Amino acid sequence: MFYSHSLLAKKTPLGMVWIAAHSQKMKKTQIDWVDIQSSADDIMYPRAPIALRLSGHLLVGLVKIYSWKVNYLFQDCNRMLTNTRVVVASIHINLPTNADKASFKSITLPETYNLDALEVEESINLIDGPDNHQKDYEQITLTVEQEQYVAFFIDKDINTNSSIQLQTRHDAEPMEADVLPPLDDDLDVS
Repeated sequence: MFYSHSLLAKKTPLGMVWIAAHSQKMKKTQIDWVDIQSSADDIMYPRAPIALRLSGHLLVGLVKIYSWKVNYLFQDCNRMLTNTRVVVASIHINLPTNADKASFKSITLPETYNLDALEVEESINLIDGPDNHQKDYEQITLTVEQEQYVAFFIDKDINTNSSIQLQTRHDAEPMEADVLPPLDDDLDVS
């Protein structure tokens, strides 16, 4: 077989896979140390050429490690499930005979929900101070010194671009002076 000796050294990931392929048992810490994905990539795409028989042995070792990892996970899940069942079984609860089922009205909302018919006790309100959730109209309204709406009109004859359609509101009231200031023709254009 041709391979690099540093490829199968004992401390390398593929070295652990080689040991798993040829031994019956490994420690759990050694198995947890091996990354299945990166080891499979190293076997499929090695940095140095390796023999087909060696890659077969490494794949067998990788399958064994994967099987051991699945088995350890299964044992941990069963142990957790057993511990949970023991804890739940040890809790003693004294419930009335019909307490395991709720009535239909207590868990189902009516088709039309009338909030005005809902009776809320004053004991629910735990705030002893004044209600600061509502403000007066003056506190929430912005005061403006000028008029709120200003209407302006654009003469359609001045518009040189015929593709732009101007939208004017017909319900707006005209301003007091409807005269535009004269246009200065003596502007220097350089």
